[in-house]
Amino acid sequence: MSRLWRQRYEIVAITAVVAATAAHTHLLAYALAAAVLATTAWYYRDNLSAMRTARLIAVIAVLVAAWSDTPQRWELIVGCVLVAGFQSVAGAIRIALSLSYLETANLDVRRTLRGRAAAPVPIALVTGFTAVALPLAAAAPAALRPAADWAALVLVLASLVWAGDAVVANLLLRRRVSHPIDEAVVAAVERLQPKYVVHFGGARLSEYQIEMWLPYFDKIGDPYLVLVRDEFLMRGTVACTSAPVVLAPGQSVLDKLLPESVRACFYSNHAQKNTALIRHGELLHIQLMHGDSDKAISRSALSLMYDRVFVAGQAGVDRYHRHGVDIPERKFRRIGRPQLHGIKVGPREKGPDEPPVLLYAPTWTGFTEDVNYSSLKEGATIVEAALARGVAVHFRTHPYTSTNAAYQARAEAIRAMLAADASRTGLPHRWGAAAESEMSLADCINAADAAVCDISGAASDWLYSGKPFAMTDPRGLGGGYLEEFPVAAGAYLLKPGAKNAEAVMAELFDTDSKAAQRAGTREYYLGDHAPEDLFEVFADAVRETYAQPVVKTAGAVETAA
Repeated sequence: MSRLWRQRYEIVAITAVVAATAAHTHLLAYALAAAVLATTAWYYRDNLSAMRTARLIAVIAVLVAAWSDTPQRWELIVGCVLVAGFQSVAGAIRIALSLSYLETANLDVRRTLRGRAAAPVPIALVTGFTAVALPLAAAAPAALRPAADWAALVLVLASLVWAGDAVVANLLLRRRVSHPIDEAVVAAVERLQPKYVVHFGGARLSEYQIEMWLPYFDKIGDPYLVLVRDEFLMRGTVACTSAPVVLAPGQSVLDKLLPESVRACFYSNHAQKNTALIRHGELLHIQLMHGDSDKAISRSALSLMYDRVFVAGQAGVDRYHRHGVDIPERKFRRIGRPQLHGIKVGPREKGPDEPPVLLYAPTWTGFTEDVNYSSLKEGATIVEAALARGVAVHFRTHPYTSTNAAYQARAEAIRAMLAADASRTGLPHRWGAAAESEMSLADCINAADAAVCDISGAASDWLYSGKPFAMTDPRGLGGGYLEEFPVAAGAYLLKPGAKNAEAVMAELFDTDSKAAQRAGTREYYLGDHAPEDLFEVFADAVRETYAQPVVKTAGAVETAA
């Protein structure tokens, strides 16, 4: 749930408190409090500490109204005080409940009845909906109030005793065991006998970094385990795979989820938490990254930590060496991009009356200004040049665009521009969900005739199609652009501010003078693999990492015993 929605719930709860202070609006207070407690209990039925502020304020609203009732409703007041106290320490309670419990998905975890009852999810569900009994009892008709108040108090006491019993049991376990672990999950992983693990941690909204790889790991068919390190990444990761997933936030937990069957670990980014697994020198560690691009992150010296580095083509190797990152040749595997298997190579087939289509796929601002390659500040000029030619625009932003308010506003302005033009001209523009979630990047590439990209993986992926594309230079590198970003050898360069946008559009849709040069750049970046071979090339490289016991010697990495 977004921050905006959290704030809205808090506002509703505060309104309930205000209504509770006036005798003639108690029913409104109860209704608002019930709405907040019920919706948060359902939406966060797996997280008892979520939305604590809104829940606490809603309970206070019921308490204020009950306190002012005559005669005073002591049973209801006690119930409200107990629930308010529980909500105040819900974060600590959740941590205590998680001491011997790990969240999982798609894993055959066999728990005892007590183990299932003491898990955080059922406790969150029951305590969340028990709180709803308070405003419902408070709103009962006068004749039923004594019974309703007692019923609510009994429900509250029962749910809190249940939660308290589980908390005490875990705290006692913590006193007996130095590093408690969910033994049921450890046993399930042991039964799974995974051949390798995929490790994933990172910032919010970074699920796309692993989402692009998991379907191909699934397709290989050998058992493997996904280890997610951050709770906010769990739901998005589970949504894109049928493989077993375990949320493993701590180092001690991670160490116990690596049975002897595991020989290799794969990573799709340079998250700081990667080092917690890389410390296991008996395993083979492979960096995949999340797209092939000339961005600085794609030739980071952090890749030196890994035993192998998978790259799309020779450009990936040269990129590291050109920037002084001395990764030995033996560590590289040139695997192409399995994600490109569905991209159609060559001009798009379209009807005689169908307009040409431009894919505009700007990247995000980066975490710091020195890696800000986004063209969104000149995006409106680019889109206007396309619209002037009667071109339909498919506008696909980077998932991280929303993390920067200024650039998100620029993206919204472009979406509004496309909406207005679509209404006026009938051109089939695409933006928002239609281009970003309902279509994959491969779908967007297949649906377009030309593209405008920034320095990002989108440029390399587009290159595979063989169709014309342009690249932006928002930082004004000018003559040094091609040396820094060789992928641009097959592209038309938009000057800073997109001052030459009209001329570039003419190249994209009319002359395309770089067609021959683009073919050579394509092979350099992505290899010469046929679309139908891309998956098998990847699968063979993955299987090689765990085919034999891992043996490491100085100056070489081997997998043969």
